Amino acid sequence: MNRHLKHWIGMAPKYKYNSRFFRKSLVMMLLVASIPGLIIGVSIYWLASNNLEEELQRLHQNQIKQRAENIDDQLAYLELTFSHWAFDSKFDEKLKGMDIAYNFEQIQDLYRTLLVMEGTHPLLERVDLYLDKPKAVAINKEQYAYITDPLKRQPYESLLRQERSVFWTNAYPTLQAKAAEAPPKLSLVNKIPGGSSEPFGAIVATINQENLIKMLKTLTPYNEGETILLTKDGNWKLSSNEAGAFSEIDTALQQEYSKHNAGSESFLFEYKQMTYSVSYGQFSRLGTTWVYISAAPLTSITAPVLLLSKWILFISLSGLLLSLLMSWFVSHRMYSPIERLVRLLSGDKGNGQGDEFDLFEKQWNHLSKESESMRSELKEQMPILREGFFLQLVQGNFYAFQENDLRERMKHHGWKTDNQQFVAFMFQLTGFSNLQGRFTLGDEDLVTFTAANIIEELTATQYEQAQIINFHHFSVGLLLSFPLDHPMRFVDEDISEYCQQVTETINHILKMQVTVSISKWTHQVKQIPHLFEEARQALVYRDLLDDNQIIKTELLAKSSISMESSFPFTLEKEIVHAIRNGLENEAVELIGQFMKELSESGSTELAVQQGMLQLLGSIRYAVLQSGMNPVHLFGGVNLFEQLAQIKEPEEMLKWFQHKLVAVFVEELISRQDFHMKQMVEKVIVHLRENYMTMLSLDSSAELFGTSPYTLSRAFKHIAGINFIDYLTDIRIDNAKRLLRETEIRINEVAEKVGYQHTYFNRIFKKYEGITPSQFRELNRS
Repeated sequence: MNRHLKHWIGMAPKYKYNSRFFRKSLVMMLLVASIPGLIIGVSIYWLASNNLEEELQRLHQNQIKQRAENIDDQLAYLELTFSHWAFDSKFDEKLKGMDIAYNFEQIQDLYRTLLVMEGTHPLLERVDLYLDKPKAVAINKEQYAYITDPLKRQPYESLLRQERSVFWTNAYPTLQAKAAEAPPKLSLVNKIPGGSSEPFGAIVATINQENLIKMLKTLTPYNEGETILLTKDGNWKLSSNEAGAFSEIDTALQQEYSKHNAGSESFLFEYKQMTYSVSYGQFSRLGTTWVYISAAPLTSITAPVLLLSKWILFISLSGLLLSLLMSWFVSHRMYSPIERLVRLLSGDKGNGQGDEFDLFEKQWNHLSKESESMRSELKEQMPILREGFFLQLVQGNFYAFQENDLRERMKHHGWKTDNQQFVAFMFQLTGFSNLQGRFTLGDEDLVTFTAANIIEELTATQYEQAQIINFHHFSVGLLLSFPLDHPMRFVDEDISEYCQQVTETINHILKMQVTVSISKWTHQVKQIPHLFEEARQALVYRDLLDDNQIIKTELLAKSSISMESSFPFTLEKEIVHAIRNGLENEAVELIGQFMKELSESGSTELAVQQGMLQLLGSIRYAVLQSGMNPVHLFGGVNLFEQLAQIKEPEEMLKWFQHKLVAVFVEELISRQDFHMKQMVEKVIVHLRENYMTMLSLDSSAELFGTSPYTLSRAFKHIAGINFIDYLTDIRIDNAKRLLRETEIRINEVAEKVGYQHTYFNRIFKKYEGITPSQFRELNRS
């Protein structure tokens, strides 16, 4: 290229150049570069002063709405927490007959419970317990007091006369001596016992007004703003100022809100020569509508933008002036190298009226043509990349080629093919999840590339003909060839030493384990794709309990490998049961134990993977039984395909935990009512312990304090089976156990599982298809 350049320069005519063109261009570029900043500054200033108020008012409204939703969620969580406490066994019917003066231990237990309840939420200031029976008494964590005065009892009794079992009030009296001097505080009341139509007491949670004011201040994003919270009927209201009492601006805001509450959710409000952006909204709390109103001065919102736009405008003008001055000073120095280049290209030292960039363009076009011509010649002479050829070869893309054609192609790439035999290796890396910080997710290709380089370096020092193929995702292939007359005994020893060296090197450098599978030998090039497929399939027989392994397909075919393994059916049922009941941690532990038992009974990768796929199918069936659509729940992902791609047990366990169990349990928790779930679990325990007695849906509902309809519906929803079917399954299972393991008579078996003899025969044959006697005979045989 240099030779062509010198030749072209020698033949070029004398060229006149003029530096004024460059200086004018430089000045023009600097001016153009400064103009956008000037336009941006003017545009931002105009936007901030004319159109920004409306947009920022909308953004302020959205911001306040999001923060109000957070407050709504906090209050909803508080209501849900106290609803659960109302069903605690400490607040059941036993409190009706409790004598406070003598039941000291129970009172201490109540004190501790009230103390614990106070700590369940930061908004709580105090939790009181009021009991109407046997005597009217108010209890908190510090004391209890009998209420004998009828006038003082009226506020407490009014709580029990409310229609709702859970409600908010600001009329709850307090036990403190100076309570009458303090303004009434907001309280959450929950009648006890929970769900009862005849409550005899109430749990009263008094809200910490200071913390509520702090939460209310989050609706005021600027220090100069104001926020108020009030019930729609006006019985209770609170301001975000320190005292919580309404100021003049709060009263004015409330009055202005009453004029706009039927319109949009924001408006502008003028107060004492200042414009406020007001956003408001409401949320329902246990049948009561609460209203929040937030006001922020527009000057606090637009002032930073106006100031920024002025600075941008000032900086842009300054940059424009500076660019005009600097362009004249730096143009001469910047032009010096261009002047030397023009003299070099033109060979003319005089001045003229030409355009030096025209000279650059002509020379560049000439050199581009020369370069393109040389590149085309080089491209025509370049052979097909060696790595690309071998990758296509092992993938079977040359299946239509004849044996001789493939041998010629390999010779073209420098391989000897006459009187040669070939063998394929597959290196599978494991243990990526245990590197703990050396690599992160997404580095799989980097790790595989490093392993391929290590294998290539070790191979190059020992073998003359070798080709590395990077299959990515921790898999590396290797193709070797040896002369046909080479003694196989020495070849096998040499290969074993080589594999040992590769595994030790990768263990030392990458801290990962290696499984090597070695294919059979062949002297045909067309069989090479089959060798790699054979070696790849042999990897599934690796022993999960060993770190580094060498698998020879010849020995694998000769040996009788048993794939029979003991499938832990009991653990499978326990896992499904734990997941159905939302016990995520217990389910993950059981899955780990399930995988451990699979590994111990049949430790090959194939056996463990098949067992985990079976477990996935059982869990997916449990999802369907729970009334959920797996396609919607897991986003349409093919779970079986994902699991089949995972090779390491640790990664399998993480996949089950995060991609399956956590997703299902989260959806399950969001759907189920925990109180009903606990009740059904107690009913199930009761059925399992008393199945031999006369049980019915009505008696069980009465025992656990609910209606038969409610129990039947909850049982079907949570257990996935009808009440009577579940009881029948328990009795039939126990009857089968007695028939298999004992010699007692059929009528005695019927009595032990809660059936009459004639009915037992009918129900057993209905469920099992045979009579009890036939079942016993079949199990004996």
